[in-house]
Amino acid sequence: MFSVFSKKLCTSCASFLLIGSFSASASVNAQNPVDTLTLQKELQEISVNGKNQRQLRSAMPTQLVTTHEIEKLNAANVADIAKHFAGVTIKDYGGIGGLKTISVRGLGAAHTGVSYDGLLMSDIQSGQIDLSQFCVENISSVSLDNGQPMHLLQSARSFASSSVLALQTKLPEYDSAHTFTGRLGIKAGSFGLINPSILLEKYFSPRWAVSFNSIGTKVTGNYPYAININPYGVNIAKGIRKNTDVTSLISEINSIYHMGTMEQLSFKINNYYCDRGLPGSVTIYNDNDGTSRMTDNNWLSQLHYENKKSSVWQYLASAKFNSQSMHFTEINNNYSSLPDKKRVESYRQNEYYLSSTVQYRPVSSLTLALAVDSWHNNLLTVSNMNYKEDPQPTRQTLLANFSAKYVNERFTAGGNLLFTGTHETSDSTFAAPDRKKLSPTAYVSWQATEDDNLILRAFYKEIFRLPTFTELYYHDLGYKYLLPETTHQFNLGVTYHTNKLPFISYLSVTADAYYNRISDKITIVYGMPFSSVRNIGLVGIKGCDLNFSATKNMNKNSDFQLNANYTFQLAQDKQKNTDTYNDIIPYTPVHSGSASLTYRYKSFDAGYNMVFAGKRYSGQNADIFNYLTPYVDQSIFAGYSLKSFKFQAELLNIADVNYAIIQYYPMPGRHFRLTVNYKF
Repeated sequence: MFSVFSKKLCTSCASFLLIGSFSASASVNAQNPVDTLTLQKELQEISVNGKNQRQLRSAMPTQLVTTHEIEKLNAANVADIAKHFAGVTIKDYGGIGGLKTISVRGLGAAHTGVSYDGLLMSDIQSGQIDLSQFCVENISSVSLDNGQPMHLLQSARSFASSSVLALQTKLPEYDSAHTFTGRLGIKAGSFGLINPSILLEKYFSPRWAVSFNSIGTKVTGNYPYAININPYGVNIAKGIRKNTDVTSLISEINSIYHMGTMEQLSFKINNYYCDRGLPGSVTIYNDNDGTSRMTDNNWLSQLHYENKKSSVWQYLASAKFNSQSMHFTEINNNYSSLPDKKRVESYRQNEYYLSSTVQYRPVSSLTLALAVDSWHNNLLTVSNMNYKEDPQPTRQTLLANFSAKYVNERFTAGGNLLFTGTHETSDSTFAAPDRKKLSPTAYVSWQATEDDNLILRAFYKEIFRLPTFTELYYHDLGYKYLLPETTHQFNLGVTYHTNKLPFISYLSVTADAYYNRISDKITIVYGMPFSSVRNIGLVGIKGCDLNFSATKNMNKNSDFQLNANYTFQLAQDKQKNTDTYNDIIPYTPVHSGSASLTYRYKSFDAGYNMVFAGKRYSGQNADIFNYLTPYVDQSIFAGYSLKSFKFQAELLNIADVNYAIIQYYPMPGRHFRLTVNYKF
């Protein structure tokens, strides 16, 4: 960032001096017309790509897709976008209504923070964020930062995860001739999919804008499947997935007020409502008659103030309230003692959050920042099960993060120290003990060539994740004295980019080798009459991420774009003297990757997308019973823009591959989607 700023400053100064010299020359020539010298020089156009600078100059691996790329990834939700990031594993329980969570570099979903417009989402109950609740229609960019984002003016909570998946919503752009704009869209497809959307944007003045968007989904989801349910042979079970219907509505209001050129206040309120069936697993002893249903009703409101008027002092302040309600029902003969054999559980969790950050830049090359966050969580549980009554826990959390970064033209170095303190209470006799911990991070990058083409980078980060309320308090499973899981992350990487090759307009390549280690891993210990969780796990993860991107401009009206990534990841159980020592951690493929190829000609574009995963195992033991076969999921699309309309057709899983990401939860075969959008 500062390198780009310095280059722009130098370019501006050079232009100023050049203009000054021309002016002086003109004055002299006016007085001495005989001594006339005409100079003519065409200045070369300089193109600065902010996205490429952010990805390639970062000391920590960063992957980013923007609006136009999102439209070409056959993505129905954010999980479909995240599949195209290197090092990412998506757990998908099948269908549109299935839970979708993200794990980065084998560390687990609870170690990955999900940021929504600068503030991290939370789920104190499970520690996992369901990515299916984020639709792509109102997302302007999705980025994945391994370790943490590089800019310092952010909340302390952004430093408190092993990696951060950041979502940025679209903001209206001021146009004095069109102060009211919008978009209407309808998407329809296989399995009864109807997906209408609306976006309205209004500028009340050059400083104040408000936008409203809403996305609805209605789908039966009853897709055919064929899956082998015999791990020791072949026994193909065929049928139609049941209890997979989804009805959801996402509504959001965003408002932004520019108090000055570098000072703004923004507000967001979001509601996510979803009623869905939870299909059962397809096994020998299960006829796939799922009866479980879940209804979510989540509210989010956040206020964000940012002041960058001064180049020396900058400020950030945020407040957030988040309320999540979940109602679960299941009918089963095992619940014969309950009315109508129906299990009913309701959960409600609230979060009250405040954050403040100040950034100080004493000189142009050095930046210091201090961020302090504080929040309160609680969980209320109501159940008709015959367990003892669950406690109603609360947790107060304080984060304080001091960070520093030094940047010059070719060198970047920095780090931060994060303090975490927690205090818990419960209406039961005991609550989890207080926690206090310091977590360091350090990073460095070096521009190896003067033309900025080759950059080397490295980082180390120690961080931890606190046990969830489910792990601490749920029925007889929870254990109140669990320690946090601690991770150590090591990364060495290199980036290269150029636009000087004769046959490619632009090329970028990044490669990162890493080693992660999780100690005090929280693991379920199975036993009779009850199972419980304990800190007995130790995991070692070594791997490599490769990213490749190339663009070929045929002419001003057409171009090809190729993106590909590959991940080698060996995540192993390193707890000695156990039956699972050196076995692969469940659902972490050794080999995985993705590729996309798009072609644009004027108002027409088309493309191909592919995601693959190698061998995986569904259980702690890497044996044939838990073995999951590799798969390749391929999709194609074509789109055409006509004035204010955009038409797009998608054919997904074109090879009609029968596969499962989660064992015995088959994914849909070949299916299609058609989309029409109208902008006004």
